[in-house]
Amino acid sequence: MVRRDATWIPLAALLLLLPTLSGCAARAPESAPAPARLDVPADADLDSRALLLLLADRKLYEPEALGLLLDRAAPVREALAVALGRIGDARGRSLLQGLLVDPDPAVRRAAAFALGELGAVEAVPALRSASVDDDPETGTLAVEALGKLEAPLADLRRALGALDPGEGARRLAPHLFRFRDASMVEAAIGLLARPEAEVRAGAAYALGREARPEGLGALRTLLGDPDPFVRAWAARGLGVVGGPEDLTALLALAEDAEASPRIQAIAAAGRIAARADAVAPEGWRLALARALEAEAPGVRATAIEAAGAFLPAPGLEAALAERFARGPTRERELSLVALAAGGVAAAADRAAEAAAAPEPALRAAAARAAGALGELELLGRLARDATPEVRRAALEARAEAHAEEPAARAALLEAALADPDPTVRATALDLVAATGELPVERLAEALRLAAGDRELDARIAAIRALAARAEAAPADRWAAVAELERSAGDGEYLVRREAADALAALGQARPAVVPIDTGRTVAAYREVLLRTSTRPRVALETERGRLTIRLECPDAPLTCLSFLQLAAQGYFDGLPFHRVVPDFVVQGGDPRGDGWGGPGYALRDEINRHRYVRGAVGMALSGADTGGSQFFVTLAPQPHLDGGYTVFGRVIEGLDRLDRIAQGERIVSVRLLD
Repeated sequence: MVRRDATWIPLAALLLLLPTLSGCAARAPESAPAPARLDVPADADLDSRALLLLLADRKLYEPEALGLLLDRAAPVREALAVALGRIGDARGRSLLQGLLVDPDPAVRRAAAFALGELGAVEAVPALRSASVDDDPETGTLAVEALGKLEAPLADLRRALGALDPGEGARRLAPHLFRFRDASMVEAAIGLLARPEAEVRAGAAYALGREARPEGLGALRTLLGDPDPFVRAWAARGLGVVGGPEDLTALLALAEDAEASPRIQAIAAAGRIAARADAVAPEGWRLALARALEAEAPGVRATAIEAAGAFLPAPGLEAALAERFARGPTRERELSLVALAAGGVAAAADRAAEAAAAPEPALRAAAARAAGALGELELLGRLARDATPEVRRAALEARAEAHAEEPAARAALLEAALADPDPTVRATALDLVAATGELPVERLAEALRLAAGDRELDARIAAIRALAARAEAAPADRWAAVAELERSAGDGEYLVRREAADALAALGQARPAVVPIDTGRTVAAYREVLLRTSTRPRVALETERGRLTIRLECPDAPLTCLSFLQLAAQGYFDGLPFHRVVPDFVVQGGDPRGDGWGGPGYALRDEINRHRYVRGAVGMALSGADTGGSQFFVTLAPQPHLDGGYTVFGRVIEGLDRLDRIAQGERIVSVRLLD
C-alpha cells in the first residue's frame, strides 16, 4: 500500500538529488524547440509534474526523487505512474505495483497501463489480481497489460471467473487479440455468445486480427453481423485463412454500403485469389470492375491492387489499362504494378512509359513493375534516377532479382552505400541487416558517412547491419562488437540505444544510454505543462475540406506543443498526404514527401490511454521515441495500435472528408482555432 503519512519535501530539495538535470546544452535531434517563457506563480503540484515530465523526456530513473512523490496528491501520483511507464526502466516496477493498490482509482488505472508499457513480466501476478479490481476500468487496463506481457490466457480467465460473467467478458474482450496462446480462438467463440455488442466486437477483432484456421467457422458467420467493423474484421480474417470456397460469401460484401467491409472483402478476395489455384466466381470480375469506378478512393485503390490476382481477364486488363492511362497518379502506380503482377503482356511497355514520367512516384512504380517482370535493363536505368524515392524502389527490386546470386546482390548493395541520399543508404543497410552479407569494414565506412546526415535512419540501419554481420560471420564478430561499442557512446540517444540493444542481443554487457540531453530545466517543463493544460481545436484544411481536430495536450504535452509550434510556422502548409492505406490511415507531415522526412529532432513517445478509434490522430514512428512531424489519422478502429503510438488528437468534425482524401493530395494549412 502507498504510504501517505510522510511530510512532502519541496521541489528544491528534490532537485538536490538531481544535480545533473539543469543547464544542459541542447542538441537538435534530441528534443523539440523549447517553449517561450511564462511568468507564473509557484505551484508545488505543478512543479512535481514538471519534474516528472523532465525525467520521462530524459528517460532518467531517479528512485529517491520518484519515491518522494508517492506522498503527493492523487493527480501527482497518477502523473508519477504515467512517467514510470514512459521512462521505461524496469526498476520502476516496484513503485508501480505499489500504485496499483492506491486508494484512488485514477492512480490504479495509470499504474496498470504503465506496467504493460514497462514490459516487466514480474508484474504478472499483481496485474492478474488487479484484473478483478472493484474499478472496472482498472481491471480492463490490467487485462490489456497482461496481454502485452504475453501472460497465459488460461490463468487470466480463471481470475476473471470471480466476477459476474458479463463483467469478466467486458474486461477481456477489448484486449483478447493480444493473447496469442492456443485458447484464444476458443475464448473468442465463447464471447461471441454474449449479448453485449462491445464484447462481440472485441471477440470478432481477435478472430480477424489473429486469424487461425480453427476460427474459420466463426469468421464466416460474422460476415453477416450488423456492425460494419465486425463484418470488415471477419473479411480480413478470411483473407488470411480462408480459401476459394469463401469467395462467394465475400462477394456479397464487395457491394456493402459501408466502406470498411467493402474494402476488406475486396482485399481478402485478392489475397485468396493470389494463393489459390481455383478459378474465382465470374461475379468477382464484375464486382471489381464496379469498384474501380467507386466514388471512395480507398475502394478504388483496393480494387486495383486486388485485380492483379484475378488476371488474366480481358475486362479487368482493359479497366486497369484505362486507369493507368487516365487515372490520378496513385491509381496509375497501382494499376501498373497490378498489370505486372498479373503477367499482362503489355505491362513491360507500360513500365517503360512510366519510367519516363515526370512524377517520381510513377517512376518508382515502374521500378517495382520492372522487378516483377524481370526487366533488369530498365531497373538499371531507374537505379540512376535523380530522385531518391526511385533509386530506393530500384534497389529493392534489383536486390530481390539477385536473391539467388549472392555476389551480384552484395555488389549492388555495396555500391548503394555510397549514394548521396541517406534514405537510399538506409534502405541498402536494412537489406544487409536481413542477411549480414557485407564485411564490417564496409559497414563501418557507411556508419561514418551517416554521421553527417541530418536524420538518423542510416546510422541506425548501419548498427543493425553490423549486428547482423556479427551473427552471420563469426570471423567478423569482434570487429563488429568494437564498432557497436563505439556507437554506444554516440551523442544521439537513438543511436546509443540501438547500439546498446544490439550489444545485449549479442551477449555483451548492455551499456547505459541515458540521460538524454534535452537542454531543458524543470522551469522549462513547467512552462510546457502550462501551455498544454487545455484541449484546443485546430483546423486541418485539406483539398477535400476542413477536418477539425481536438488536441489531447494534457496527455501528450511535448508532442502537442511540437505540433502546435510547427503549425504556427506554416510547416505543414502544402505538404502531401504521402501515405494513404485504405481502411487504415491517412498520413502526412513529411517535408520530403516520401515518408522519410522530419523536423530535425526526435520526440520521446508519450503513450497514453486514448484509443485508436476512427479519427484518432497519432504520431508516426520508425521505432520507439522517433516521433517528429509525421502524423496519421485512423480511417477505422485500430486496436492493435493502442499503447504503441502516441495519440495526441481526434477528428471531431469532417470525418466524411477524411474518407475522400487520396494519396498525393495536399495539406492546405494547419491553424489553431482556440
